[in-house]
Amino acid sequence: MKQLLILVMILFSAFAAKAQNTQMDLFDQSTVKMSEIKTNTIRSDFGPAVIDNFIYFTSFRDEVINKSDKELIEKEFYDLYKAGIDDSGNVTGNRQAIAEFITRFHDGPVSWCAKTGELFITQSNYVDPDVVYKPFRNENIKLRIVIYKRQSGIWTETGEFPFNNPKFSVGHPAINQSGDTLIFASDKPGGFGATDLYFSVRKNLTWSEPVNLGPSVNTTGKEEFPFITGEGYAGRYLIFASTGHNSAGGFDLFYKRLYNPENEVSRFLSPINTTYDDFSMTLPDNVDYGYMTSNRPGTGSDDIYKFAFQKCRNYLLELYVFDTKSRRPIPGAEVDFCKIKTVKTGPDGMVTNRVKKNSVCITKASAFGYKDNRKILNITIPKSGTVLRDTIYLELIVNERIVLRNIYYDYDKWDILPESGTELDRLVSLMKENPGMKVELSSHTDERGSVPYNQTLSQKRAESAVNYIVSKGIEPLRIKAIGYGKSQLIYKSTSTHKCTPTEHRANRRTEIFIPGFLRGEQVKQEKGDYSIAK
Repeated sequence: MKQLLILVMILFSAFAAKAQNTQMDLFDQSTVKMSEIKTNTIRSDFGPAVIDNFIYFTSFRDEVINKSDKELIEKEFYDLYKAGIDDSGNVTGNRQAIAEFITRFHDGPVSWCAKTGELFITQSNYVDPDVVYKPFRNENIKLRIVIYKRQSGIWTETGEFPFNNPKFSVGHPAINQSGDTLIFASDKPGGFGATDLYFSVRKNLTWSEPVNLGPSVNTTGKEEFPFITGEGYAGRYLIFASTGHNSAGGFDLFYKRLYNPENEVSRFLSPINTTYDDFSMTLPDNVDYGYMTSNRPGTGSDDIYKFAFQKCRNYLLELYVFDTKSRRPIPGAEVDFCKIKTVKTGPDGMVTNRVKKNSVCITKASAFGYKDNRKILNITIPKSGTVLRDTIYLELIVNERIVLRNIYYDYDKWDILPESGTELDRLVSLMKENPGMKVELSSHTDERGSVPYNQTLSQKRAESAVNYIVSKGIEPLRIKAIGYGKSQLIYKSTSTHKCTPTEHRANRRTEIFIPGFLRGEQVKQEKGDYSIAK
């Protein structure tokens, strides 16, 4: 049980890395236009996958498609085909059999990882190749997952998934974009239903023991044909076919957010789902179309359909916050991001949000020690398969005084109180992010008390704050403590006005002043301008 929980945490934390708190639907399903692709035959065509500018799919050879059902079942096998597609997802040419996959056994469906160059493919497990094979309704033949790569332009087998087993099927692979997580379907013993979805994580070239995705995904029916969306969907989704989850008829298509194990499964709306079998969906990143398979009335027994979103779909925008001079990312910067209030950048200085193409997004970024900056982003249509990126730069506040908020001391004391540590930690982080920065830290009192008393007290308080900062790893030569006593009051009492408690509090302040950088020590960073949305 402990191992299972650890693996579940690994999987879902991986998918959570770039997800934001805002819940966005997968896409606008209110108006979807569907059409068959022109390469469908009178037999079964299924399992679409987009690789480069081609759609890959599984089908029978031309010379056998006119055979009877009995002959096909007993003697023929599925092969892998491809056809060119244009920027709108339309098939542009005839289908082409892929020679390496015209075998004595079944080939497909597939899943492609562009990062690793690997093609994960379902193939027959060669124990008994003559048994009945129906790839999604009555899967009696055992399946395995085999991995291929292109070598000198030819698909070449590089290995098998190590948990293939001749006693049960392991197939329908779905690999994530980073190539470290594989989701697949299997009828292995111990599942919730006839076929369940499992995942395995690859680390140091070794695949972990498969783990069932659990009852939030798997039912007493069949769960098959998984697909993992890419970064363009802001919080990756698992799409899969299921006969459970109150499907309308046979297989229906469902989706759920992968980064949240508790998130409910949602059913795609009509016309995606019908009372027929609807399964095997693929969604290329950041385009207005996808593909799926259905046995609804069409050209053949199973046909591949292209579906297009008629309304403007949202896109993922990565916004990076960088230091103007050093081009360093600024972690922890607060961003008001296209109507979302106050999200914070991660260690890479990035926040993400969903935006509509051909829209305008007003963004404001602020960070401790920096001047606020605003930027109007004009969101252009992204290129196929890309994520929108833009950059906003912040300039360090130099030669100006910055008031440190929430720095408190007990009366007549100079010890740093615990609640003051948070604000001083922000200064520590700023100085660590800018190794050449020099800082003057000053303490001020209100007007009450004698000059000598306030001068001594303010100096001790400034030194106490500096000692705290030095204890966090900042070199003493980079920060100087100065007590100004009551020599630089913001508010003064007069013959007609006595300072209020609020004004006294404003006078009792701690400030920093950044005169510049130590000569020759300002770290030069590689320029990182990700501007795409102009």
